[in-house]
Amino acid sequence: MLNKIPKVNYEKCYPSRLKRFFKADFGYRNYDAFVPNTKCQIVGNLPNEIINLWNDKDKKQNIKLFYRAMSNMTTYLRACYKRCKADNLISYDFNDLTPESLKFLEKDFSKFFNKLLKDIVPDNIRVNISYIDRGCWGNVYKLIVYDKNTKQRIMHDKALKVFHNKKCTIRDLSNSQGVYAEANFWTYLKNIAGHKLDKTQFTKHYISDLESGYSLTELADIRNTKTTTPLDIDNVFKIFYTDTTNEAIHGKIYDVGGCIKYPNFIKDKVVLKYFKKLMHRNSEKDLNNFLENLQPKLNNPKTPHRDKIQEALRLFKQEKQIDN
Repeated sequence: MLNKIPKVNYEKCYPSRLKRFFKADFGYRNYDAFVPNTKCQIVGNLPNEIINLWNDKDKKQNIKLFYRAMSNMTTYLRACYKRCKADNLISYDFNDLTPESLKFLEKDFSKFFNKLLKDIVPDNIRVNISYIDRGCWGNVYKLIVYDKNTKQRIMHDKALKVFHNKKCTIRDLSNSQGVYAEANFWTYLKNIAGHKLDKTQFTKHYISDLESGYSLTELADIRNTKTTTPLDIDNVFKIFYTDTTNEAIHGKIYDVGGCIKYPNFIKDKVVLKYFKKLMHRNSEKDLNNFLENLQPKLNNPKTPHRDKIQEALRLFKQEKQIDN
């Protein structure tokens, strides 16, 4: 007679970091199932100007302390916004306040943040927080970091987005809206672009804290790097931007909430790599030369990823409506 199989307690295995998952794909429908259980829920890095405030010996510890201060500041901003809404001091956002009241509130925000950063950043460094606007999913603040002695900024101003809720409250939109989905898309976009986003139509993303519910990006203003090499999101990457309420500022897209996949979205990175190469040919002559050089690889059965290269070519011909 077979013995009974004993009951065994087991624990589910969750990723320690999210970078690999976020680089591979985006628009997951089960963020709530794995993100809250991830060991490190910070995606990205602080701006170099902040990291360089510390020497190598104290850098690692101070970065952790800075993240904690950012988290506490985010909690404070979110709580203040919700309290003002609950007490009917504002109906939509902080811009409902009188200019005097808003200025007083911004002064309070800045004072609180400087208090949190005491003994973390050098004595001469100060921060200033001012309110910009509200979106459907969060409030956006301008973050200025400056030297109190010279009154000069130490870096370009940043946009601090504090989400109203740490998790997307509408299940059907959770794959494209909220801090989880946006952090995922920023990471994915930086990976598939294959180069820095500075000269594209997107602002630069620094960090997203998925546990605290905020993100930090470059402020979209006239001092941003001009858009000279925009990414062809629709035709090449097969991504559709659904949120038409957020128009680009100075040619820069600052909000990536609402990005979803077209039905013909290319997930395989090798197929996408060659599809991009084909789509980026500048002329018919350039394309013909590229195809001529590609043909030996296609003819050789031992070529690595030969089938994926063929698939990229098929998709390209389908896109351009080429018969052969």
